[in-house]
Amino acid sequence: MKVNYISLGCPKNAVDLEKILGSLAPYVDFTEHPDEADMTIINTCAFIQAAQQEAIDEILNIAQIKQERPDFQIWVTGCLPQRYKNQLLELMPEIDEIFTHRDADETSMLICKKLTGTSNRSGKRYPITASHYRYLTIAQGCNNRCSYCAIPVIKGDLKSRTIPEILAEAHHLANSKDSPKELILVAQDTTAFGMDRNGQELSNLLIELDKKRYFDWIRIMYTHPAHWNEGLMDVLANADTILPYIDMPVQHINDKILKSMKRSVTGHDIRALIDKLREKINPLVLRTSLIVGYPGESKHEFNELLAFVENTEFDRLGVFTYSKEQDTRAFNLSNTVSEKTKHRRQEEIMMLQAEISYHKNQKLLHSGIKVLVDEYDKDNHQSIGRTWRDAPEIDNVVVLPELELCVGSFYDIEITQTDMYELFGRKRESPLPERMDI
Repeated sequence: MKVNYISLGCPKNAVDLEKILGSLAPYVDFTEHPDEADMTIINTCAFIQAAQQEAIDEILNIAQIKQERPDFQIWVTGCLPQRYKNQLLELMPEIDEIFTHRDADETSMLICKKLTGTSNRSGKRYPITASHYRYLTIAQGCNNRCSYCAIPVIKGDLKSRTIPEILAEAHHLANSKDSPKELILVAQDTTAFGMDRNGQELSNLLIELDKKRYFDWIRIMYTHPAHWNEGLMDVLANADTILPYIDMPVQHINDKILKSMKRSVTGHDIRALIDKLREKINPLVLRTSLIVGYPGESKHEFNELLAFVENTEFDRLGVFTYSKEQDTRAFNLSNTVSEKTKHRRQEEIMMLQAEISYHKNQKLLHSGIKVLVDEYDKDNHQSIGRTWRDAPEIDNVVVLPELELCVGSFYDIEITQTDMYELFGRKRESPLPERMDI
């Protein structure tokens, strides 16, 4: 049997699908082309309306194969059926099987049992992301209950994995044939790891991972400003392999909006935390995400957010427009903001951030820096990579013209040109001094 697969949404979803495919790997062949397959497994996202529509469009697109091959199977898993099982069953008869379990390991066993008659409990993952960096999920679910977020409805309460379990998976990933250079820790809120066991354990996990030296780089994503402490800061300041890269979505800075969002922090708390992080961790790269157009965000609240971005000068920043989601506390709020205003505010912040990013990149001109190569662009005869300052797929890149370099390898690069979100460079004639750059 040939199985096609489609992964939608965030890296956490990709990890879940890798577990499903890993359970099936001994029994089926995989293909990236649905026309060659006997079935397609679609792992969906339903975080916001745009993601829901993308998933529906993908299902309908694959369903066209059934017109010529009625026996072709479409199996759907992930967030969309977890959230809208009954609606999918009623409105999309093209779907043959729906899986609604929140736990990826349980889902993988159910799918394997349904397809092959055998429950494969190996726990192995079939890689669908780049081989030189791998994601590792440390917890599922969330207890934060932010007013705009449907994740607890979809994924349930926080459920942290154990440190030994995570270390075992990290060891397995590090010793795979691909020998990945970078490990990226993900969860709905990584800083909440262990809080369901009456204590924050992220610091302990990072210390153990750093001791193992399994990877050159370890990156932490999705931290929450309410859950940082000095112990965690000390780990990032002193570790050898834990990157001083902090992804910390603050969402807003105005106290009225933060309170309505139920973010558990004030604007003063956020500013003080950023000052503390920059004081204790040097060098530091700080990434954040913001939401504009949340109900009640007037011109006054937006201008406060805009001034905050200008004054803080984040290294990396993304802006989302508010999406009204059923089953969230914000769903019935009044004082809504028009879509036109939302997108205008999003564009205004991103234009400001582009200027900030350009000036920060200019400071790297003619410097030497270590770059991890992510891909070789054959059409343009150039390699594309990242510095430690950049997470894959969402941050800046380093373009290396006229160079065919080995994907997944590190190179010492001299930066020769910059723009807003790209650096351009060439191989250095002499290697970088030890620890000159991470």
